[in-house]
Amino acid sequence: MKGDWKKWLLTGLMLTAPAVPAATVWEPRLRIAAEERYDDDLRLGAGATGGQFMSKLSPRVGLEGKDERLTLDGFYAADVLMRHGSGRVTLDHRSGMALQYLLSRRLRVDGYARVFRVTDPTSLPRDGLARSTEPTFFTQARLGLTARASDRVDVRAGYALEVVRILEDGQHTGSAHTPTLEMLYRSSRRLTLGVEYRYQGFLYERVLSQAHALTGSLRYRLTRPTTLIVRAGPVRYLAPYGQESGWVPRVNLELAREGELFDLGFAVGHDLVGASGFANALWADYATLTVARRFNQRFSAFGAASFFRNGRAPARAWSTFDNARRVSQGYAVGAGVEYAVNRQVAMQGAVDRIAQVGVAEAAGAAGDLSRNVFAVRLIVTAW
Repeated sequence: MKGDWKKWLLTGLMLTAPAVPAATVWEPRLRIAAEERYDDDLRLGAGATGGQFMSKLSPRVGLEGKDERLTLDGFYAADVLMRHGSGRVTLDHRSGMALQYLLSRRLRVDGYARVFRVTDPTSLPRDGLARSTEPTFFTQARLGLTARASDRVDVRAGYALEVVRILEDGQHTGSAHTPTLEMLYRSSRRLTLGVEYRYQGFLYERVLSQAHALTGSLRYRLTRPTTLIVRAGPVRYLAPYGQESGWVPRVNLELAREGELFDLGFAVGHDLVGASGFANALWADYATLTVARRFNQRFSAFGAASFFRNGRAPARAWSTFDNARRVSQGYAVGAGVEYAVNRQVAMQGAVDRIAQVGVAEAAGAAGDLSRNVFAVRLIVTAW
């Protein structure tokens, strides 16, 4: 027929034209937490002794964006803490962003960044940073590019950054720069094997120390909600001129379960870390445990515990479990319950115990940083 060529031309154009991605959906977020607590923190103010009742207000604003390729989540939160006894008011800042973007079917970019400026270093997401009663600045960021080389092999290049500065006269900024290159092989639906090279550059007081690590990894899905991850390998630490270099073991064991009613997270290990705000590099022992139990749609309980022990690298005294020179230890335990009134309103009760067992190389007059916190809070998610 005379008009057939028009029909076939239109069909060909439809098949060869690039797909038009769906418009990105942006959704604002607003959450406000109001808390009343009893806290015997030593940061109560000059001349204050014992604990005090405090009120804490934490507004958080955020923005989420999502389409077929992009997932983005950013937020800013302020924590206003008003101490009733001393009358002291402090303001902390937290912000962050996480993104994932699919460049193609085989190439993915993902990363996150978090920035903290806090008057309470024990609230930071990494144990062992509470070495002073002064405010602390902390930044943590990571960027990764993952390529699917084949149906079973992924290759990933990444870069991580950590920056710490104790905001006190005489203190210096410490940073850790960590590029990595990793290959992952999925041998079965449950088992993934990997090998990673990691470089670490630790910078403090304009002095650079370095470390090279080769690590093997095993990821095994024990059950549908439960995954076991094991990493191990040697680390060669290269100290600045005039200091001692050496070998450090890197060992990490993780067990994670995410179920409908019960979540569990456990990690234990030994590694080399930096960006502490008072030294180039540290060896670190660590252990963490988190548990969450949902009894029904409204009521749940949660708990967490962690332990850390740090010392100057290399790990010559890493098996010493007392308050040896240049070794700091600490732990935290906490538990709580939550009741969801509806989808927008929830109530929580929590108790926490934080202790700095050893305060070796603390900045300023840090003293004993142990504290107990008893809190009740109301959380309102407006949107």
